[in-house]
Amino acid sequence: MQRYFDQIDALSDIGAVLKNARDRCYGQGIVRMSYHMTSAFDDPVSQTTTVYASGFSKEWLAKYEREAFRAADPIPRRVLHHGSMMTWADAMVSEPNTRENEEYFAAMAEEGLVHGIGVPLFGPGGRDGYAGIDFGKPISEVEPDLLGVVRTLAQAEHQRICVLIEQQTDVPVLSEREMQVLTWTARGKSVSSIAAILDLSPDTVKTYSKRIYSKLDVSDRVGAVVKALQMGLVRV
Repeated sequence: MQRYFDQIDALSDIGAVLKNARDRCYGQGIVRMSYHMTSAFDDPVSQTTTVYASGFSKEWLAKYEREAFRAADPIPRRVLHHGSMMTWADAMVSEPNTRENEEYFAAMAEEGLVHGIGVPLFGPGGRDGYAGIDFGKPISEVEPDLLGVVRTLAQAEHQRICVLIEQQTDVPVLSEREMQVLTWTARGKSVSSIAAILDLSPDTVKTYSKRIYSKLDVSDRVGAVVKALQMGLVRV
């Protein structure tokens, strides 16, 4: 286990930590995972929360970008309030549900999202997070030791991201156009969509994105959005 911790602590880029988490999950037999990184003391399903997800369908991810749909998801909030791992099924019935909650659960069932677990992640200065993990089978069929490994590594990776955010003391200066591209990126828009919105070519948007990554010292759009939100550069 210490070897894994050392590997995580050696990572110097938020995007690299997220990719490491994804690869580690798949190596442990997980079929899908999500990571909600919130601003300090923010709600884990707010529009300012950056969600990194893998293994979910494009249709589901598109739905989750919609403000009303995401706001109807009570599971991350309930898991954090509980303070320990919960199955999605237990979280669904842990508190009274609104009509919107019930509609969200029905959508989950239609998508086949029935066996997952939620893991609360705690960081310094109120930088808490949430991990959704799905082995594609009931939790009773997963080895307890494997669950412990996954939970421990998820917490370690979250804390590493928090450390990398805190290490960024100087807020970079972005041009007006870079700020526009970054803002639309944080809102989940694709390169082609941003190009249409800003009346630019997709190649020009890619050029601006590369400049943004360089200034934020990240390697991809997910890392850029996480750091930009935490530094207060954008509000979604």
